[in-house]
Amino acid sequence: MKHYLGLNEFGLRQKREEWAVLYEPGRLINSHLMLLGMSGVGKSYQSKLLIGSAAASGVEVDVFDCHDELQSIPGAVAVKYSQATGYGYNPLVLSTDPDSGGVNRQVEFLVGLVKQTTKQFGSKQEAVLRNLLIDVYMARGIWADNARSWHRQCISEREHAAMLEAKRFSDLRNYYPTMTDLMSFAKRKAMALLIGGDNKCVTAFEALTKLKGRLNNLNSKWAKAHDDAEIDKIQNQIADVKSRAVETYAAFLDAMETGREIDDVFKYDSVDVMTSVLQRLEILAAAGIFRSNAPDFRGANLRVHQIKSLTDDQQVMFVKLRLREIFEEVKRLGPTATGTELRRVCFIDEAPRYMVSDKDDIINVIARESRKFGLGLWCAGQEPTRFPESYASNVGCTMVLGIHSMFWKGAISNLRITEDGLRYIKPKEVISVKLQKEGQADPPFVNVVVPNPSNEAGRRAVEFARGHRKAA
Repeated sequence: MKHYLGLNEFGLRQKREEWAVLYEPGRLINSHLMLLGMSGVGKSYQSKLLIGSAAASGVEVDVFDCHDELQSIPGAVAVKYSQATGYGYNPLVLSTDPDSGGVNRQVEFLVGLVKQTTKQFGSKQEAVLRNLLIDVYMARGIWADNARSWHRQCISEREHAAMLEAKRFSDLRNYYPTMTDLMSFAKRKAMALLIGGDNKCVTAFEALTKLKGRLNNLNSKWAKAHDDAEIDKIQNQIADVKSRAVETYAAFLDAMETGREIDDVFKYDSVDVMTSVLQRLEILAAAGIFRSNAPDFRGANLRVHQIKSLTDDQQVMFVKLRLREIFEEVKRLGPTATGTELRRVCFIDEAPRYMVSDKDDIINVIARESRKFGLGLWCAGQEPTRFPESYASNVGCTMVLGIHSMFWKGAISNLRITEDGLRYIKPKEVISVKLQKEGQADPPFVNVVVPNPSNEAGRRAVEFARGHRKAA
């Protein structure tokens, strides 16, 4: 890929020469790009040019558009995600890589996402959700310690519903569980905790626990009793409770079917905790983005995911789930031939809302590890100080289109751009670009005149591009 940004301003104004400035990811330390600009400085316009250029060069592009503004790029196919459209992705599909995939990795990833987007999600809720996920995989014969069991097929909502209606339960074991399965499983566990449901073993165990408490109380009273009549009365009560406890224990053993009934009581804690987790799952399921109805992009290599209709939390979960799956896809393709070429791009608008400083967050993992697999992460945002160091320090190209002066101090410190460099930026006319090439410790920002027919310098940048296209 070779994308023309404009003409070097110093060369144009001081040297009277035309020096083209190009974004060529194959010549940089990596293909990650950070695009900074406040509202009204042409961020959307520059984003469309970059994305269109990548797609035209044969690079696959996934655009995460939280404003529904980037669908007009030539060749793009856009899909809107909402409760009405019903498009989504199954979050329970596993990576089958024996080193980096499997049940435990996916469970930890999903639990981490829920924690990140849920303010009141304590350690008890976390443990319950983790156990629910592990158990719903086990119900399909998918075991954390058996990599061969991780291979399953994906299933659509319609196929899943048809199998359930036909009671083809054994056939479902050929497919990954879905959000519907997880919800159904969680409701059954909640019901068992609430009223015992059809689980007589749990009910008997709870009765046995109560009798044990009653027996302890009576023994305590017996130790403190002084009157013979009182002692005899308590001893008779103790004998009665012991007899009932023996009967209850026998009922408990008779009711035991799987041998895991009591484990469930401990794993799922209490009705209140289980209910709070179930409510959270219902909220997530209501958005529709976790339905197993993948959208049809009709084979387009430029896919625009329109997520404006989702809540902020749903957007975060959706983007990170898709980023993880895309990263796994490029890893399965293996390293590129040169280790520097660009084969796929993920463009994230308003990226800081999805970013955290955790080094294991998928965005930071991609920033560190995706270069050799040809995956570029292009992130646009308005405030330079909101990009974590783990990402900002791992980008091959930084473009500053114009930021509010209140962020200059932070930009100078974080990006190592000069105040003069910021002062000479003119929205839609002059931008500042840093291209981190191999062998350069800290290259300077360069001010670039962008193609713009409304001013003289911009027209020269336009004519330069036209001339070189004709020559090519």
